[in-house]
Amino acid sequence: MEARNDRLSPVIGPKYEKNRKILGFSQMALAEKVGCSPTLIGNIEINRRFPSAENINRIANALEVKVSDLFSEDEPESMKVMASKKDMKIRLEHLMNEAIDELFK
Repeated sequence: MEARNDRLSPVIGPKYEKNRKILGFSQMALAEKVGCSPTLIGNIEINRRFPSAENINRIANALEVKVSDLFSEDEPESMKVMASKKDMKIRLEHLMNEAIDELFK
């Protein structure tokens, strides 16, 4: 059973959501990767539930971050790298689409 922890939930809930969005996961996709319900992921993100130690590890693995990154008040280096990779992917996709459009004009 997941417990509520008012002291830690406000720190990690938004971190989970931010990491999930940077990686482009929906709550459903992350839940599938973690092996839990999308409702649990949503409740963690809005600070209604605090994940068990097992789910903290599963979520960190699914988000490709260290567990300590989920508790850090500062943005960890791993998040900066993920954000950079996502930005690069978006730019490359845009350039590829432009090139394809030019080819088929």
